[in-house]
Amino acid sequence: MLGLQPSAPDRTMRVAVELADLLHLDLLGLLIEDTSLRDLAKIPFARELRSLGGGWRAIHLDQLSRDFELSARSIERMFTNAASRLSTRYQFELVRGTLAETIASISRTGDIVMIFEPLNPAERATQQFTWLLQAAFQSAGAVMLVPTQITRTKGPIVAIAAAADDPSIHAAAAIALAAKEELVIIEADGLDANDPHISTFAANTGLTIKRLSAAKIALPDPAICAQAFRQTQERLVVMTRGAFEDTAASAIAAARRVPVLVIEPLSGAEAGH
Repeated sequence: MLGLQPSAPDRTMRVAVELADLLHLDLLGLLIEDTSLRDLAKIPFARELRSLGGGWRAIHLDQLSRDFELSARSIERMFTNAASRLSTRYQFELVRGTLAETIASISRTGDIVMIFEPLNPAERATQQFTWLLQAAFQSAGAVMLVPTQITRTKGPIVAIAAAADDPSIHAAAAIALAAKEELVIIEADGLDANDPHISTFAANTGLTIKRLSAAKIALPDPAICAQAFRQTQERLVVMTRGAFEDTAASAIAAARRVPVLVIEPLSGAEAGH
């Protein structure tokens, strides 16, 4: 499931389709018409800045609706064209509501909510983008943060493990197997991530596993991050939600310029098996 951003639809479609194709996932393109914008347009003194239209002007609800409809049609066409090569199912939905309520009502455990950094730095600084991030991380699904520029589309899959049984190891191993790539486990604070299940998995599948170590508290720091990854040249990083500081995932995505998948922690029942 991905929130489609009008500023970078081609990049959004390409990355999402490649992931869905790799992992044999169904793809849902979700375009949200945030009702807060309509509420803003109803305020008499509200103004919008149109860089190509001559500065500040009143927000007209009818014009806002027409602009959104035209944009939605264009993005739906691009989504359909990009996703048509998938062997799995794909669907495009236009939903009206708030970001938090919409993502919470649609996402479920097992989903991956893809969040793409806008190409325009001004968009990344907006409250709306902050709300989008918050809504995604509060949802039931996993979250994938995709940086503005992706450096590599080939290379190892990295799991950053905060514990020997960290779910990121198993998720990254499955992705590495599907992508026919090496698995690299970065062991935070020198933990022993030599899980016998992973060893068995590697023996049965032929998956190559490399182990590195890093200080858990230092991982968000770009310099430490670069040192921790050394020469891995990874294409994707996998972490578990709540295992590290909230800023770690976005910091690593920015420093390494590769997508970071933040998966859900195991439930009590799952952890007991």
